[in-house]
Amino acid sequence: MNKVLIGVNAVLVAAVAFLFFKVNSLTPSAKEGEKEAVKTDTKAEVVGLAKKFEQLGNAPTGKIAYVNIDRLNEESLEISDLVSETKRRKSVIEASMESLNDQYTKEVEDFQRSQKAGIASQGEMEAKARKIQQLESDAQNKQLQMDNLSMDMNEKNNTFQKNVRGLLLSWNGGRYDYILSYSEAIPSMLLGNTVLEITEEIIQELNSSYKDSKTKKQVKK
Repeated sequence: MNKVLIGVNAVLVAAVAFLFFKVNSLTPSAKEGEKEAVKTDTKAEVVGLAKKFEQLGNAPTGKIAYVNIDRLNEESLEISDLVSETKRRKSVIEASMESLNDQYTKEVEDFQRSQKAGIASQGEMEAKARKIQQLESDAQNKQLQMDNLSMDMNEKNNTFQKNVRGLLLSWNGGRYDYILSYSEAIPSMLLGNTVLEITEEIIQELNSSYKDSKTKKQVKK
């Protein structure tokens, strides 16, 4: 009998949010009569882009800020809850898989002993074989649960990133032209003036929004 191979998928819950605001400036025509037409076309163009990208173009401020993603991961209440939920569900599945593996080993050994001794009836041997097959099937189902857990957490992580971007869109309100990201693990930005860091403000906004969301869900229940 083949041994059951039970693999455990590592679930990575990390949230990295990137937001880039790009403001294009148009050079006015040299002809005075065309200036108003250019302004009208530009305005319509900006409105069209706003609908498409869900953000409005603003007059350039010349300001740049950045968010420390490492701190965001550590201090976000939503990420903390996601990590706790993942660990809890993963632990339950792993415990069940370990129990199944132990049962499988015992059943296979019992089958082999009975087969070698030749004292068990054909019906008994078939029953033992069916039990082993059922344990294999149960182990495969547990592996599927682990795979589904990984996909579920990835979906929630993607939702979190979208929520971060949405919050930045509403919170920024034309304050900054660019909001960059920083992480020691993946240093896309090698050096930044700490005066430009807005991590604390963003974390407070995110946690406040998340608390309100949880409260509303609890009220509905």
